[in-house]
Amino acid sequence: MRNPSAPARRTPAEGAEARPGSPGPHSFVARLAAAYAVIGLGALVVGGVILHQTLSRVVWLEHQRGILAAGAEVTSRMEREGLAGLSRPLGGESGRRFDASTGSMLYAITDARGDRLAVSPGVGSQLPRVEENGLIPSTFQQGQDGTRLWGVTHWVTAPDGKRLAVQIAQDMERSYIVLDDVPAAALGPVVLVLIAGGVLLFIANVGLLILLSSPLRRAAREAERIGHGGPPRLDEEGIPRELLPLIGAVNGALDRLDDSLEWQRGFSAEVAHELRTPLAIIQAELDLLDAGAVTDRLRRDVQELAELVSDLLEAAEAARDMPVAEGAFDLAELVAHVAGRFAPIAAREGHPLSSPPANAPVWVRGEREAIGRALRNLVENAIAHSPPGGTVTLRLAAAREGMAVVEVADQGKGVPEAERKSVFRRHWRAGDVRRRGLGLGLSIVERIVSAHGGTAEVGEATGGGALFSLNLPLAPAPAPATAGD
Repeated sequence: MRNPSAPARRTPAEGAEARPGSPGPHSFVARLAAAYAVIGLGALVVGGVILHQTLSRVVWLEHQRGILAAGAEVTSRMEREGLAGLSRPLGGESGRRFDASTGSMLYAITDARGDRLAVSPGVGSQLPRVEENGLIPSTFQQGQDGTRLWGVTHWVTAPDGKRLAVQIAQDMERSYIVLDDVPAAALGPVVLVLIAGGVLLFIANVGLLILLSSPLRRAAREAERIGHGGPPRLDEEGIPRELLPLIGAVNGALDRLDDSLEWQRGFSAEVAHELRTPLAIIQAELDLLDAGAVTDRLRRDVQELAELVSDLLEAAEAARDMPVAEGAFDLAELVAHVAGRFAPIAAREGHPLSSPPANAPVWVRGEREAIGRALRNLVENAIAHSPPGGTVTLRLAAAREGMAVVEVADQGKGVPEAERKSVFRRHWRAGDVRRRGLGLGLSIVERIVSAHGGTAEVGEATGGGALFSLNLPLAPAPAPATAGD
């Protein structure tokens, strides 16, 4: 037996086919490889630029240090003797470096205003280097005449107390000394760049995996909602090609499970229906017998069997998939209707039924009859567990967190805290119940409420006893009908 409303079973091969008018499933591996290629290429370009800038900065800083070291004799003479110290030729290696024919080093001495006071041979108009606003730069990579000249300004105080600028520069268009310290100096920055690049690449890869695994997370969320008002099967749209067989296998397993459950539900319903007729005949035959203790006992036993059959039928009906219809109904009106129906029944059992009227309609989404069945089961359960003369209360509580709340309370022994998590399981029964049954009533209640996107809870009523609460999603009040409708 199969539920005609259940979705058609699809094999993994059928799930892999593209929907008409929509693109086929993409490949997770291909998309991952393409994304990694883009990330790798981007990392190579960005890393190359950063590495070039880092090396250029290291080279420039080391070059500055080398330039200052090459002009150390010039700056020391200025500090000891002032401009008079430069009247003598530089000796040794310094003389060769600052010689116009053999070296590439140049120097120029200026005052604080940038006026030229002394220069090395062959300087020409390259030095001193002064900005257009009259400021003397601390470093520069271009001469005053636009030539490629790397230099550093070193401020000294002459013996006469004047503040002088010593500009030491190297003509980069001529032969120059290769800095052997650059590789060692660049090691630290290069390692830092590589570490930072590795960290960024790791973060990018993690983000990529999170992004590409979003179809799996969506499928997991859909799987959690199956049977709780969500989709009946996992959606295959947007799933990578490599994962389609898994999604198809899960949907196939759900189809087979539905078939099995549907057969069991159908079997239970058929058995219950078949039992109703002989039970009705037995009840009719008992009514023809004379009254007596044995006859009364048989009537009670048959009545209890009839109640068991009713429980079976109700359980089979509640076990079916219950799509929640669009629309809303007035929960306050339903509570009043259930209270009015059960007030005489509770009175016959010796229990007053208290149901304070609601001040205004309370609109909830779903099937009025299904929620009514849940309320009837709770009220019957409360009557069965209340002591003689104990009041049964059915009321609407204040809404909270977008949920309407219905409460049913009795004055019985209540539900021990250790058993409250299992009270809605099938076949759970309290120890003080005064009637026999299959223990399906509360399980049916929980299933109905869950199908409506709500929750069923049990706690302790004020003054003792059990307090059952149904939390149902609120719905907007329907628009009032106009005269032309």
